[in-house]
Amino acid sequence: MSMLDMARHVKELGYEEVRVLKAFVMMMRDHESIDEEQLAVRAKMHIDRVRYALTKLNEKNLIYRSYSRGYHLVYAGLDVLALRELADRGVISSIGRTIGIGKEADVVEAIDDHGSVLAVKLFRIGRVSFRSIARKRMLKDVHSWLLASIESARMEFHSLRRLKAAGVNVPRATALARHALVMEYVEGLRLVECTNLDDPKYVLEDILRNIRLAYSIGLISADLSEYNVLYDVNGKIWIIDWPQSVDARTHPNARALLERDLKNILRFFSKRFDLDYDLSKAMAYVTMSEEC
Repeated sequence: MSMLDMARHVKELGYEEVRVLKAFVMMMRDHESIDEEQLAVRAKMHIDRVRYALTKLNEKNLIYRSYSRGYHLVYAGLDVLALRELADRGVISSIGRTIGIGKEADVVEAIDDHGSVLAVKLFRIGRVSFRSIARKRMLKDVHSWLLASIESARMEFHSLRRLKAAGVNVPRATALARHALVMEYVEGLRLVECTNLDDPKYVLEDILRNIRLAYSIGLISADLSEYNVLYDVNGKIWIIDWPQSVDARTHPNARALLERDLKNILRFFSKRFDLDYDLSKAMAYVTMSEEC
């Protein structure tokens, strides 16, 4: 669905449609498909109003109707519901272009009532193996891609709040709605896009400093690479994408995941900028196991 269509649907979504979409979300954990009667009970609406709302939602491709199994909520429906809730709360006033498409999320531009630019991350779990994600992140009671996306957004929101409070250079998380995470907009290039840096060693050490700060509050990215580090116009680095972060103290593979994060970053700087940095030294610095 295009951003133009999505914006129109958010604006035109009727009261009955909103209630039915909310009922879908409330019932997803226990039902893969939902019939009209179940929705009427959950939404506390007359069956005729539910049928009318389902017809409108189906026409907009916000739900999917399986004639043998009932109705299913799809990502477009969850997108529109989340954005409508953010608009109703006054968090955003309009949405714009898509500014990023990743393996697990799309990021779109939004504007608030004061004209400030924000980034809205809409999770899209399902582009990679669900089983591997559920095992890696130790998710419980997740029975669908949509629920996994809602849980991932919640996890990243809380991780970003903790990281920002600890002084880690991450985007400030400002709001959460379903699978939509609202953050400050950072203007910059992904590290993988940077062919020249004024001082590669300083940038690398700044990244290590931020990894160390995250580790000091018990968080490991577990997916760090040159693809989720931003380098802004002021020469500041930002570490993004934290839904997969793990607890450094309790996760059984914490040390291996931290070592993999560091290997990814060190390998990039070695290949791109011919800068060699010892892995054991980086591990010792980040884990604060000895003075470096």
